[in-house]
Amino acid sequence: MNFEGTITVEHPRDAVWDFVLDIDKFSSCMPGLDSIDKVNDTTFDGVISAKVGPMSGKFSFRSTITDSNPKESLTVRIDGNDSVTRSTVVAGVDARMAEPRENCTELEYKAQVEINGRLAIVGDMILRATTSLILEEFRKRLSKALDDEAAKA
Repeated sequence: MNFEGTITVEHPRDAVWDFVLDIDKFSSCMPGLDSIDKVNDTTFDGVISAKVGPMSGKFSFRSTITDSNPKESLTVRIDGNDSVTRSTVVAGVDARMAEPRENCTELEYKAQVEINGRLAIVGDMILRATTSLILEEFRKRLSKALDDEAAKA
């Protein structure tokens, strides 16, 4: 499955970049994230709870930044598995940041996601709808967290 879109937040690109690379701040915006641990500067292990249609599971995952061009682009690989549903996920995410006007950042993303196992049986349409809801919630949380951080400054 392929996903792509743009998340727009009314904050400068430098602030958004710094926020996204701070794993504690970034993880606070991820719906369903149970835990995340920093392995090193580019690798993180975590657990995320997900519900897709009638199935739910807890995915253990490893996320690795494979390429980074500061304040412009980032490429991440994610490998995960859920022992309950015996499902696996492999994803590649490319993100690009642009500042089309002052204090406005567009975060463009493209993700290629491969799901195998029982969750794959649920079907493309349900997986896409669930992902859309998660991305919208992430956008809301990111915008609020950046607003809160700017208010403190």
